[in-house]
Amino acid sequence: MKHLLLFFLLLVCVSANGVAQIEPQFLKDASGTKDHKLTERMEGSVILRQTVKKFADLTVALGRVEFDYGAQKFKPFDKLKPEGALTTTFYRLPKDATTLEGIRAYQAALEKKGFAVLFEGSSGGSPTGDNNLLDDGYGRFLNQVYQTEKDYGIQQYTLPGCDDFRYMALKKSGADGAGDVYVTLFFGAVTDGWKAPEQGINAGTVIARMDVLEENPRADRMVLVKAPEMENQISSTGRVMLYGILFDFNKDTVKPESNPTLEQIAALLKNEPELKLLVVGHTDNVGEFEFNRDLSTRRANAIVQALVSRFGVEKSRLFPFGCSFASPAAPNTTEEGRAKNRRVELVRWN
Repeated sequence: MKHLLLFFLLLVCVSANGVAQIEPQFLKDASGTKDHKLTERMEGSVILRQTVKKFADLTVALGRVEFDYGAQKFKPFDKLKPEGALTTTFYRLPKDATTLEGIRAYQAALEKKGFAVLFEGSSGGSPTGDNNLLDDGYGRFLNQVYQTEKDYGIQQYTLPGCDDFRYMALKKSGADGAGDVYVTLFFGAVTDGWKAPEQGINAGTVIARMDVLEENPRADRMVLVKAPEMENQISSTGRVMLYGILFDFNKDTVKPESNPTLEQIAALLKNEPELKLLVVGHTDNVGEFEFNRDLSTRRANAIVQALVSRFGVEKSRLFPFGCSFASPAAPNTTEEGRAKNRRVELVRWN
């Protein structure tokens, strides 16, 4: 009986001529998804997946991604890193669409709404050829530009396996106090080795990733940790995690919004004259480990300097240390987790 049931299920999944059939959930838009209010789609397209985040950042590439074999690391490339509300949508385009047709259709629709192109490039038909304006092969553009959203096949396998791919970044300047809006588009034609027929993704099928970021201020949901609570946590666990010390992306200058937390650290040290602290900088896992170690060290040093120069704390009571992403407080697989990992810890030294 079990063998008959298995045979029946196979018949359901495979047509009479042996071609895999599209599973029902991929014949229409994924549940709970819809086109972004600022965009539209090509007729016949289907949404395969979508994520919406109230506050995140988006890498907007403005140049080619290349690997330096001598130094064994990626070369810096031009990019922007706006922050705000982010919607990421994956479309399966109609079966006869091409990457060029798709990106030109979206470009025309967005330009009608006031968007301007910031950067455009393509693989030139051969990822390892000289005509590739996006990277020098091996899916490096996707790997460096889209360092999140890697937990499923489309982003991790299907798109990096494409030979024919195109990218475009566009921007619409805000007006009347509204923030700027950025759209990035990536179109890839699937190769035979990375197809997924059960999702309607066959060789030649074009998959489109569209990210829409609407700049807006981050809602302040962090509670100020006051000196007595810092003292309680240090006494019970040996450390306290702080999220109120802020920096711009990839910068080590302490932002003015950090003053309330710095004042509480100074008050803690004044109340506990024998206390010495390690000031430990932590990052998420976006970027290389050594880069983040240097960044977290510079940020820890900046905090120490601010406490010494602006709040009169004795420098001998503080020791800066950068931890990179070696000690996460949460998984780095989601933006929420990465936000928890971007922190400063005060650790009892004596």
